[in-house]
Amino acid sequence: MINTFAPPTIPQSNVDVEIALLGAILLDPQVICNLADTLPVEAFYVGSHKKIYQAALNLYKQQQRVDLLTVTSWLLDRDLLKEVGGRNKLAMLIDSCVSSVNADHYAELLVEKHIRRQLATLSTELDQESHDTEKPLAWILENIEQKILKVTQLRNAKGSGYWQKIDEIAFERLCKELEDIEEIENAAQRDWLMRKLAKKWKFSSKKELLDFHAKWLDSQSKTQLYTAKEYFAKYGNREQDWVVPGLVPTESVVVAYGDGGVGKTRFAFTLAKYACSGGRFTYDGAEIDPMKVLLIETDQGARNTSKLLEMQDFFEDELTSSRLSICEEWTVGEFGKLKQMLKQNQPQLVIIDSLMSVSTSSIYSENDTEYARPIVRLRHLAQEFNCTFLLIHHCNANGDIRGTRAIKFSCDELWKLTRQRNEIEEFNALTIEKSRSRGPGAYKFMYDDDTWGWRFTGRLEDSAISQGTDSQSTNIMSRCIKYLKQHRGIPFEAQELAEELNLNRETVRRDLKRGVNEGLVRVSRSRRDKRALVYYCGARVETSTSPQPDQRCDPSLIISNTLQEVDSGRCDHVIHENLEFSIVKTEKIVEKMDHMITSTSNPVISTKRCDPSEVIRSEQLITSEPKIDHLTHSLTIEVNHPLTSEPEEPDKSVSNQTHDQSAIVLPLIQEKCRYWSQIHQQEVEAFNINNQLLVVTCKIPGRGTQSLPFADLRTCEHSPKHAFSAGDKVVILEGKHKETFATITIIRDDGIWLKSDDRKKPLARAYFPHQLIKV
Repeated sequence: MINTFAPPTIPQSNVDVEIALLGAILLDPQVICNLADTLPVEAFYVGSHKKIYQAALNLYKQQQRVDLLTVTSWLLDRDLLKEVGGRNKLAMLIDSCVSSVNADHYAELLVEKHIRRQLATLSTELDQESHDTEKPLAWILENIEQKILKVTQLRNAKGSGYWQKIDEIAFERLCKELEDIEEIENAAQRDWLMRKLAKKWKFSSKKELLDFHAKWLDSQSKTQLYTAKEYFAKYGNREQDWVVPGLVPTESVVVAYGDGGVGKTRFAFTLAKYACSGGRFTYDGAEIDPMKVLLIETDQGARNTSKLLEMQDFFEDELTSSRLSICEEWTVGEFGKLKQMLKQNQPQLVIIDSLMSVSTSSIYSENDTEYARPIVRLRHLAQEFNCTFLLIHHCNANGDIRGTRAIKFSCDELWKLTRQRNEIEEFNALTIEKSRSRGPGAYKFMYDDDTWGWRFTGRLEDSAISQGTDSQSTNIMSRCIKYLKQHRGIPFEAQELAEELNLNRETVRRDLKRGVNEGLVRVSRSRRDKRALVYYCGARVETSTSPQPDQRCDPSLIISNTLQEVDSGRCDHVIHENLEFSIVKTEKIVEKMDHMITSTSNPVISTKRCDPSEVIRSEQLITSEPKIDHLTHSLTIEVNHPLTSEPEEPDKSVSNQTHDQSAIVLPLIQEKCRYWSQIHQQEVEAFNINNQLLVVTCKIPGRGTQSLPFADLRTCEHSPKHAFSAGDKVVILEGKHKETFATITIIRDDGIWLKSDDRKKPLARAYFPHQLIKV
């Protein structure tokens, strides 16, 4: 049978294109500048053409002019002029070239022919390899892979350059192979494969390969330009979350260093205990949500670790001990193993004790800049798995951090732990030397001999004023934090908060700024007045109940002073000048009013904080009080004349006239159920409900775990739904009013508002469906 697919006997080439391109090089000295980095000598098929191009290439690299005279002189000096055909050959090349405009296109054609010749040669070699039965198949495949790689490297994509070591595909392949090797847990096998990989890709050593991998990690983020408005629209609503409020930020790497014997490990265990059990570690009001912790303990033996677990009472309950996972063996060369532990345990806090003990297998000295590269890797993992790493390290003889200064520059937070003494006592101090999430600070801890742990006592600057007790500033700041957490996500100006807590305005403003500096309170610009600052805790929630700016500035509105009753909230009101008027609550607090609104035709009105969407007829004011709402700020009163007419029965449907409750779908929050997050604009899964702080810890796809306020969640297709409606009788299941009977007054997007059967006034906070049960 005739083989119609037999390869051609003449290798693929294009001599005419070679002649035209060489003529362009000799005619125009600028041509060689454009081709030197993209056109190899092997792209020419004719031997004499290779030598002529090599002469031009050498002259270019020596920064000499390339033309007919210089090339002729170079060939003559090396006795190559006769071999290429003499001066007549060079003159013929110039005569054959009319213009150098198409030189780039000619070069691409020659490279294509060169690659096809290489493929033809490779096909013959592959046929020979396939019949070689003496070599192991794995060796044959590796040899073929090397040969194919050489051919793919010849590909000349525009702008990449021939002399580049590897092209984009080969580059990604190398990095993938390197990551696969790191997944191997066997240290000896991993080291052997690493050396083999370095040899395969022509690296001079394993160290050079690791240097390349570190540079590849640093180049993962692509540069993109934004306008200021675009940048703020993309990132402006992101807030810093905390593992330990004000101390340990999420998705970061913290390095805590100190001298030997200062108690670094016991401090780390104390932090781990509070993280597992939850509760107050620093300030009152800055409690920690319980979380999972991974402890990589390679610095001290198992006996000391077990004793610390016992003394710090990790076994007080089964839930606390189950949240702590311990690993005894890990090094900085085993990032694949670390990834597996993070996937399996999903911790929010990872403690590594210590950086020196896990770096024993490192090929770098602690004074080398490369010694800090594992910290860069940990930062990538912190963002990928939504966790925080705390590394314990040592200090040198001068009291500074031990080893290269690159450790300090690579981490997000840097703490220094010291032991100090004043005239009264000896204590431990934690100094925040570097932070990307808050301001610097120094804190005082007392060592507890009974628990072998550290106990927080406050700032160092406060300890000089009040020994053993919290300062007045700390107490005020804690009160502000508690109030903001009770109204999580709702922004308050300093004067508003001072009014609510009955405190001095300047004192509150000062301590709120301190809370912001310590990462305990969040600050932003007011949406109403860009010059004003507002403070809040949690994710900021913008409610739709605030009056619009044009309402507050309408000249037809009359501002009136009103007496503020006890617990009646803020009292800035606006009254419209016609028979149907509205008292609108503004967001800004003014001075307390000194008289009541009175009129010959209107009843005496007690000013209270009400739902702006709720309409109450003036006849109802004779027999009932307006309903109170502590989170929104308006009351609309519809006046119908004459007031001397018979009072009508209260209409339960009145509250729905301007507030469409059917559009509000509050979730029935249950663990292991899915809901829609308004903040993240995606479905999340709830797994830990904290009714005290009104937050639920959720698993967020692609972002790990995060605590979200109840008010942020909405129902989705898979969410359980409640059956409550206004007027229902319920029993409260959570809070200080637990087991109290109440009536639902209104259902809004910030919760269900109730009126207790044994109280005249509505309750001061909203509840959520899972905190109630229908009678």
